[in-house]
Amino acid sequence: MPPTEPYPNDSLRWVAAEVRYPQSAELAEAVPVAFRDHLHDQFPIFQEEPQVVLAFPGNPLQPVLRRRFLSRDRLLSVTVSRDLVTLEGTEYPGWTIFSRTFMDALRALAGAARPDGIARVALRYIDEIRIPNVPATPAGWSGWIAEELIAPFRLYDPERLTSGAAVVQYGTPPGFVIVFRASPLASGRTVMQQGALRMPVDTPDGPYFLIDSIAAWTDPEGQIPEFDPERISGLLDDLHRPCREFFEAAITDRLRDEVFNRPRGAVGA
Repeated sequence: MPPTEPYPNDSLRWVAAEVRYPQSAELAEAVPVAFRDHLHDQFPIFQEEPQVVLAFPGNPLQPVLRRRFLSRDRLLSVTVSRDLVTLEGTEYPGWTIFSRTFMDALRALAGAARPDGIARVALRYIDEIRIPNVPATPAGWSGWIAEELIAPFRLYDPERLTSGAAVVQYGTPPGFVIVFRASPLASGRTVMQQGALRMPVDTPDGPYFLIDSIAAWTDPEGQIPEFDPERISGLLDDLHRPCREFFEAAITDRLRDEVFNRPRGAVGA
């Protein structure tokens, strides 16, 4: 497997690791002081984000508070709610540091207000690949993206094709589901510039190739295992591996050499 360090000029625009657990009345009311104090050095900025979720007929809307702890540069945050803890980032330090940061938060949460179990563990990467010479058609990504992903866009009248997506899903071993979506897009952005997290680089509003990787685990027998940070760590490693391998298989050496391995800002990508 290739190294997990990020490329100097990587295409990652958003990454998140999350753990869902059964609803906790304690975490619905407030964040434990011990947990908040533990996060303070790395995530000193605190925000409350009210959300509305669907409930039951007769009481269709239910307010939910998500509590976000941001780093001072606003490139990384930990979010906690009654049933979810998430680490999100718009700049990626590599899997070793990213997963270590999340595990530190999980251990602190377990010590301050241990949730009742693990309902779901998930990992998501969104990459927006941009190249110096903008392709005129989706098929123009040939040479930059693996031919296997370009082939569907050549199937019928590629000159008139404006958009499309290739989606593959894997479901082994039991409990694991990994979905990859690859799509050449004519303009815009998948990750918006607005939001709690700041974008560390400006991205042009032009064509890009999206690779969206989602990997998730739930107990294959439908149980809710104990909230064990060490077990979660192993599950996250198992989810990260196919995401990394698919991404490396999806790109070419030309993309690595001419874009990813050059200093950020040295190419028009």
